[in-house]
Amino acid sequence: MVGIDYIVIVLYFLGLIAVSVLVSRSIKSSADMFIAGRNSSWWLSGMSTYMTLFSASTFVIWGGVAFSSGFVAVLIGNILGFASFFVGRYLTGKWREMKIKSPGEYLTIRFGERSLSFYTLLGIIGRGFHTAVALYAIAVVMSTLMVLPEGHFMAGANGHLSISWAIIILGVITLLYTVLGGFLAVLMTDVIQFGVLITVVIFMIPLSINAIGGLENFVAGAPDGYFTPVSAEYPWFWLILWFFVNSFTIGGDWPFVQRYISVPTVSDARKSTYLVGALYLLTPLIWYFPAMVFRQIVPDANPEQAYILMSNHVLMKGMLGVMLAAMVSATLSTVSGTLNVFANVFTYDIYGQKHPEVSEKRLIRIGRIFTFTFGAAIIALALLIPYAGGAEKVVVTVLTMIIGPLYIPSVWGVFSKR
Repeated sequence: MVGIDYIVIVLYFLGLIAVSVLVSRSIKSSADMFIAGRNSSWWLSGMSTYMTLFSASTFVIWGGVAFSSGFVAVLIGNILGFASFFVGRYLTGKWREMKIKSPGEYLTIRFGERSLSFYTLLGIIGRGFHTAVALYAIAVVMSTLMVLPEGHFMAGANGHLSISWAIIILGVITLLYTVLGGFLAVLMTDVIQFGVLITVVIFMIPLSINAIGGLENFVAGAPDGYFTPVSAEYPWFWLILWFFVNSFTIGGDWPFVQRYISVPTVSDARKSTYLVGALYLLTPLIWYFPAMVFRQIVPDANPEQAYILMSNHVLMKGMLGVMLAAMVSATLSTVSGTLNVFANVFTYDIYGQKHPEVSEKRLIRIGRIFTFTFGAAIIALALLIPYAGGAEKVVVTVLTMIIGPLYIPSVWGVFSKR
């Protein structure tokens, strides 16, 4: 990265904070803080939901699958679209019909306070670790690209920005705009992040085609089976299970439910999820095409580094900074959504239930204190991950097996009358 790339990154971060400061002036109640006063437009909610499904793993893990296995990575992304259409048809409207203020309120009414305490505790622990791993992953990418002057206090042993400082910088920025602007700031910054992301990735498509000497060369040089919808690692049975896991996650995970209940009507809630489905049917090929092309440029590259290496290969000065901003934005969306939704549940359903006489001003303050505390804990966990060796892969796997199924009873309770 060169000087203009660093300027782009700094301007991007300043823009996120500026949006949150402007939005903070419109927060008059706890409903404004946590569900945007139920006035979020369907497209705003939909784009935010779309970005919440993103993280650094979209480029690192699934970009690596695209590099190694080809088109199956695109189909894996498309399945999130099918799952979103399924959720929009059968579930999203039911969440909005309840007129709840938080996912925790539903759990209390449907299953009782003990279930709320269990879900909240496990969610804070599980999502805390999961979000810390995502923050650590994007900090690794940022550290890899940013070279600092010799002797700089933020530099690591290799002369690059240290991973610890990258975690602190990214974590503090996310905390600032989430604490200041609340859920509306999360929605607005998600849309900005979507714009940055889609712009730079679309820009990479013609550059990637040019780098390989034309689309016909890409097709002709692809390995056997590169364009088949399944692979040995990802057969049809795995893809079917992937559909159900994501249906329960998109249909019942708290950050998504919060977006469904923030829109004015049931129709808006459904349309927001249909927008997510449409985007995930159209965009996965755009995301993964550059990594697939890089397979023919450097066949023995590290698959998980394929996307960022391709970016470095084709992007001009300044555009690499935009790409890093796009990758950072994908993860920060996940972090900010997690912070806000748990602050919502804690403020309304734990603190608010025990202090029913509390004022709106006090609720906003409590929500911000919880957001700051939870965010600081996530930053601390991310800083500890390098000392755990390769534990992050185990953590992601275990949490995916636990957190996804955790929402099955919650979703079932929406339909069952027992």
